[in-house]
Amino acid sequence: MSSSRTQLDLLEQLTSASRYESDRATSTTIREQLIRLAGDRDGDDFTIKLVGKNLNKASPKFLTTSQKRNIKRQAYLNEVSTRNDSVFFATIGAFVLLPPLIILGIAVATGYVQLFP
Repeated sequence: MSSSRTQLDLLEQLTSASRYESDRATSTTIREQLIRLAGDRDGDDFTIKLVGKNLNKASPKFLTTSQKRNIKRQAYLNEVSTRNDSVFFATIGAFVLLPPLIILGIAVATGYVQLFP
């Protein structure tokens, strides 16, 4: 409890307006301010541990649903970007465009349709 109180006191001193303005003029970093404020307290540990998650590991159990979905989407997009769809679209185009053109060509050739009256 005392170490957390000490940390809160240090944080309050670092973030106070008058302290901020004076430190801003000398442009000291937060690390330097902490060393100056807690220099005589060598025995205390001022590290803050993250509770609940180990952020160094990026295993799937630590990822959110959105992150998992984005990873799957990116993998799918990488797979799709390497495939060659030109044959597929050429085949579809041939089945859609060629029959009407052939029918029109036959109609013009037999005289059923006149292009220039």
